[in-house]
Amino acid sequence: MRKPAAKFFFLLIIFAFSAGLYSQDIVFSSSEDAAAFAVRNSAVHILQKQIVLENMKSSKFNFQNFLPSFDFSLSEADNISMLAGDSRSKNFQASISQMIFNGGKNILAYDMGKINSLYAYNEYEVSIRNFKSEVQLRYYQYLLQKQLVDIKNELVLTAQNQLRIIEKEVELGLTLETDYLEYLISFIRIENEKEQSLRDLASLERNFRIVLGLSEQSVFQIDDNLLTHYDYFLYEPYLEVLWPIIKNNSLELRKHDISIHFSQKQLEHSKRWYVPAMTVNGGISFSGNSYPLTEPRYFVRLLINFSNNPLFPVNFTNGYGFEQNRLNNVNNSAEAGIRPDPSYPMQQKLSDLSIVKARAEKTKFEKDLYENIYSLVESHDNNLRNADVAGRMISLLEKRLEFSKKEVENGDKKPIDYLKELIELSQTKISFNQQHIEAFTLEKNLEILANLPFGGLKDVCRKQKNL
Repeated sequence: MRKPAAKFFFLLIIFAFSAGLYSQDIVFSSSEDAAAFAVRNSAVHILQKQIVLENMKSSKFNFQNFLPSFDFSLSEADNISMLAGDSRSKNFQASISQMIFNGGKNILAYDMGKINSLYAYNEYEVSIRNFKSEVQLRYYQYLLQKQLVDIKNELVLTAQNQLRIIEKEVELGLTLETDYLEYLISFIRIENEKEQSLRDLASLERNFRIVLGLSEQSVFQIDDNLLTHYDYFLYEPYLEVLWPIIKNNSLELRKHDISIHFSQKQLEHSKRWYVPAMTVNGGISFSGNSYPLTEPRYFVRLLINFSNNPLFPVNFTNGYGFEQNRLNNVNNSAEAGIRPDPSYPMQQKLSDLSIVKARAEKTKFEKDLYENIYSLVESHDNNLRNADVAGRMISLLEKRLEFSKKEVENGDKKPIDYLKELIELSQTKISFNQQHIEAFTLEKNLEILANLPFGGLKDVCRKQKNL
């Protein structure tokens, strides 16, 4: 086979194989599978992760304030005089400056940069967990709606069979027409609810596709059932265990603490007017009338700057020059000024008040967080209690239906009453799963606040309780 034909055949095989892969349905066996798929398929979160990782790398190498700076200059001058000889001068200078002390200001800025980048990554992880929680919620909402459609279909079929029987009985004069009309009205209402549930299912499926990042043409399947065996675990008895865990792991509380810490450090630094910033500057210069330049000169200077004193700034310079391996120049200078600022005491007072305000906001946030935790725990436990009651009611309603069916067949109960019992059973089944999904979602919210992996909250509470 010739090479072009072989290459074309090889590409055709790859294309066919790829088409076969993408034509397969996407199957999710659990909500965790769907959440992991959504994260992998989310361009926004992938880009966000790359950005925060690059920021973390950048913060580690963001120590340019500790490194020396280099400067180079080249100048040429030609002077023409009417009554004197012309003169030419050329000068090249290279210098280096190094900050040796500034009261820890650069170290503080470097530490702040690293801490901020770390918290940015932690916030990214929280956003991923929130995104996964949203995917799982929509996953179960979609499954719940599918179950609702199945229940409605079953209800319509049962009601339709009974409707045919009633129609025959009306023709034979065994049933009143008013009873038939009442049943027919209820049946039409049930049919309409079934059609509405189908429309709601289509809407939920579209929303689920969006959060998964799938196109309209993609096909997915869910090989999973609803939470029929949810672990009955009440968190209210563990609230005194749960609160310290969430308090210590809360990202927002830690951000408040670190913000107060660095604000306090910056305020303390700004008040140290007596702490100077010191810089060493040295270099070499060459001068002459033509190239190559000779006559090297060396210099070194110590610059002292009291920049933290905004009212009376003072600068000192101590410099030395060397030429032909000997000291030939000593230069000392001092500069001072007065910058009147009547608002300076108020500004200092506002800076102190800002720290007090930050502490008060942190205390308020902590109280609000506790109330939020208490509300989540209370709602979670109430949903589980309601689900437990609904589960017991389902078995009782099913037993009651068995007797009601026989009573309808014997003519001791109206078909409309039997239909109402069917509706009550279907609503109880739906409520049973809704309560479980609500509890499941609230538990995820608690785990996100506690900065714990999904599914690990129960184990932590049990372990802490047994200590």
